[in-house]
Amino acid sequence: MKKLNLDELEEAKFKIDESAFKPRELTCSKCNTKMKNTEIEVALESGVFVKVNGFECTKCKKKYFGLDEARKLDRAMVLNRLLSKNFKMERNLSFDGDNWTFRIPKEFAHFVHDKKIEIVPLGAGEFCASVK
Repeated sequence: MKKLNLDELEEAKFKIDESAFKPRELTCSKCNTKMKNTEIEVALESGVFVKVNGFECTKCKKKYFGLDEARKLDRAMVLNRLLSKNFKMERNLSFDGDNWTFRIPKEFAHFVHDKKIEIVPLGAGEFCASVK
């Protein structure tokens, strides 16, 4: 078996188009048939249903999502899990005269330096925060 010498490799540059992960059409990997665009309803654990755009094979009925739609579904699943109260963490609130603050455990925030937090209200007394 020949050893690969990484120092002899040439540098390759390429650009990935922004729409590369937003497919407009797809072919089924099982049937090799062109799939149709469809709205797919996915049931989450708590009986909540989420609708996402995807593709469905007209022969075998296999369903696929593009990367953006898979991310939306992933976020919905995370929010559903958080709202089901299976996971919770209590933190103390502090008031500095203008704002309420709380600390995020370092195990969750080791990558947060110099970033912003987006806060989305979910209802009375509930919100979701994500690092941007």
